[in-house]
Amino acid sequence: MNAPLARMPMHYLIATFALVLAPHCLRFSPWLTLALAALLLWRAWITYKGSALPPTSFSFLLALGLFLLIWLEYKSLMGRQGGVAALASLATLKLFETRSPRDVKVISLLAYFLVGASFLSVPSQWMLLWALFAMLAITGQLMLWQSSQPWQLLGKQLVFMLCEALPLALLLFVFFPRMPPLWSMPDEQIGARTGLSDEMRPGNFSQLARDESMAFRVEFDGRIPKASARYWRGPVFDLFDGETWLQVPLDEAGGPSVTASGPTIGYTITMEPHNRNWLLAMDIPSELPDSALISNRLQAVNSSPITQRQRYHLSSFTTWRTSNDDTVGNALQLPKFGNPQARKLAASWQALPPLERVNKALQFLKDGGFSYTLQPPLSNGRNGIDDFLFIHKQGFCEHYASSFTFLMRAAGVPSRVVGGYQGGEWNNRGKYLMVRQSNAHAWTEVWLAQTGWQRVDPTAIIAPSRIDNGLAINLGQADTLPFMEGAPPAWIHELRLNWDSLVNGWNQWVMGYDTRKQMELFKKLGISEVVSSEFIVRMILAISLVLGLLFLLAMRTTPAKRDPARLAWQQFTRKLARKGCSQPIYEGPLTFSLRASLQFPQHHEAIHYIAQQYIASRYGKDTAAILKLQKAVRYFSCNQIKRSLL
Repeated sequence: MNAPLARMPMHYLIATFALVLAPHCLRFSPWLTLALAALLLWRAWITYKGSALPPTSFSFLLALGLFLLIWLEYKSLMGRQGGVAALASLATLKLFETRSPRDVKVISLLAYFLVGASFLSVPSQWMLLWALFAMLAITGQLMLWQSSQPWQLLGKQLVFMLCEALPLALLLFVFFPRMPPLWSMPDEQIGARTGLSDEMRPGNFSQLARDESMAFRVEFDGRIPKASARYWRGPVFDLFDGETWLQVPLDEAGGPSVTASGPTIGYTITMEPHNRNWLLAMDIPSELPDSALISNRLQAVNSSPITQRQRYHLSSFTTWRTSNDDTVGNALQLPKFGNPQARKLAASWQALPPLERVNKALQFLKDGGFSYTLQPPLSNGRNGIDDFLFIHKQGFCEHYASSFTFLMRAAGVPSRVVGGYQGGEWNNRGKYLMVRQSNAHAWTEVWLAQTGWQRVDPTAIIAPSRIDNGLAINLGQADTLPFMEGAPPAWIHELRLNWDSLVNGWNQWVMGYDTRKQMELFKKLGISEVVSSEFIVRMILAISLVLGLLFLLAMRTTPAKRDPARLAWQQFTRKLARKGCSQPIYEGPLTFSLRASLQFPQHHEAIHYIAQQYIASRYGKDTAAILKLQKAVRYFSCNQIKRSLL
């Protein structure tokens, strides 16, 4: 029968396991977090009281119960949520079967695996820092089981081990062939992503205005367009049911032909995942990545949903003409009933040329006493357009785009709503544009016979500063915006820009270090293929070089330096030697201390104390005596002794 495990190392193991579970519990259901916390506290109490562990059958019943609850919550015991929850539950229950050093090693291996599993959900720079700290904690508690040295010495060894491992880890990260995963785990939190939706109804964009999370970042090849020209095209809404604007099924056929009437702009977008197929592009894209196409609504569409951060290069027309569009007929659709006042107003413009109808609607908004706000009054269902245009006259960009498009269709001008983003903040530290969810915007496109589809933004008539300078300046409602989107102190704003530059660098060079970037690096080093004898030889030589340097560094540490007690004693004897009392090779520490006490009787107590601590630590294996010895030697002086520190 195994002897009970030591209390203190066992408590460290439980605390380390709680640290490992912490980031996972932030994503677990509350009931599972409470259950795991209760199990850890119970195991700690058993260790503290020295009680017997429950029988294995009890742990088996607990595991069945947790599995049933996990299945009811996540509908699966696999994947990012169900699988990690099941692993965390099993590992926690394993603590109740930890009776021997072998069990400690097993639970420590499970803890290492849980640290790696945390990157399945949040592969961020914060998670890396936490993972390094967690792995140091796991390794440290393993060392505690195998050594009786004090924490100070174990900590030094732990840091030294980390410094030894980092060069090899960096080498493998850079040069080990980047391969696609052998399996894939679907993202079970599709609905949890923020961003543009497949539909637009009043309130959608005003809610996004309160979200300061990043939507995408843009690096321009050349000149940077001014803020009023930065319209980032997303979903296009054709169908209107009286309350909600919807997309038609995306199709590549039947779209218009596009003719550029101005220069094109090249840029690279790093987009955050949003679990939709569309890509964001400035105005009308002229060049797309290989995995994308342009729909018949002039929208860039990826071949699969964007579930991971994606970086792609595009070119766009800044001014254009379109023609021969088979979708124009759909851009006049309206419900049969509802909003009679808006229909009557639009009917009064039908005798005018199309461009004048557009100008009439814009003039109506400009002179109608409308205001731009994040908190508009509620609209009345099917007559929401009338309520907005003729009663409360307060709204956000989606209200103006929706109402203007309705007026245009009722006046016989083909039109549609376009959702996307507008503007963005330039980060001069990283030389890129930051576009946040709060930059979400909606505008209108109208079809004119001479120029085809052209952008008309009614918000620019009501709140031109919104287009040129962003939300905060125009709204004057800082309390309704996120803190950083209002008017934070200048030093906080600068700190935010610098931090975002670091985050972007992390995304580009760590998270974005894929097969393509690795091959570009290999080509610069003269390696044309990964699977080649040349690459294998260079890889072996590089690893051998790193290991050789680490070996030479370890060999430089002499046995005396590896023995802290011996090192402290040598420092002590050198201090006495400078006063004429040297220790011969044949003389032991006790005899030497007696002789030194006779030569320096005023320091008898200090010399005797140091000798006793050295003998206890060197020959008695008393680890606590090492620290006492080091402290006493550090403060020992043949001229003066600080007795209070002994």
